[in-house]
Amino acid sequence: MRDSEEFKLVTNRKKRAPKIRTICHSSTFLSTNNDNDGDHNINYETVFGKLLKAEIELKNSSFADNVFHYLKDSLKALDGNGISDIVCYGLGHFFNRRSSKYQLALLLFLKKHFNPQIYVYDPIFSSKEIEFLKKLDFNVIKINEEGKRIICDNITLVYMPHCSVHLINNFLYANWCKKLNKCILLTNSFSIVADNFRKTNKSSPIDYILRIQPYVTEIVLQNNFIYEEVFNDLNIHIFLEQNISKIPQSFWNEQEKPCYQDIEIDYLTAKQTEEIDAKNLLEER
Repeated sequence: MRDSEEFKLVTNRKKRAPKIRTICHSSTFLSTNNDNDGDHNINYETVFGKLLKAEIELKNSSFADNVFHYLKDSLKALDGNGISDIVCYGLGHFFNRRSSKYQLALLLFLKKHFNPQIYVYDPIFSSKEIEFLKKLDFNVIKINEEGKRIICDNITLVYMPHCSVHLINNFLYANWCKKLNKCILLTNSFSIVADNFRKTNKSSPIDYILRIQPYVTEIVLQNNFIYEEVFNDLNIHIFLEQNISKIPQSFWNEQEKPCYQDIEIDYLTAKQTEEIDAKNLLEER
């Protein structure tokens, strides 16, 4: 373990709303083509050079050092030999957005250290961005899973930088069992998300986050990267065996599909993505 030989867990601190990357209303997407303006003239070598520069800048930062070492500590706590897969949702348009570029640089940094299979998805990726990710030897998920990918029996890192809390909730729903101790979540702080929703005194649409939060070990990552907005409120979350084993089976048996009816959600649904793809296909003909 680093420093005091133990995780720096979440403590009482001033809570603030996490800055979640928002998307445009679905009608906006339905009226536009899948490619960003200017993507047609993208030079992959130039983009790759900028990405490597961002990775070097990130690698030389204390933030990346903390991420790497706390992930190693997490693997030790989970009795894991390594990270088998990394599933990443919500990178955004990394060709032209600084935050997305550095978030991708962190993913590339982790790939080189842990040598896992990488699975990425964002419904707003342009075709050129998808092609570029494939050149990085990433597996681009072909359908909108709405975050509901079921993890394997080996350790999986789920990386959702500034992702929708509803997507995080969906992931927990899909993996609602003791096998959660096979995953590490690098995403929005559960403690901040839970506190913000509890303050509303309303029935929560993110029930799975709230239910599992007491059993989560949340490791605070000091946000000292040069561009504060890139990784703000991003923490590591693990599910230790000693905590998971205390949960009765009845807890896991309550697994109703998340319902977001009459609630404004901040991600594109599978249905919306299908409509966009169908419209773009018609425009290409």
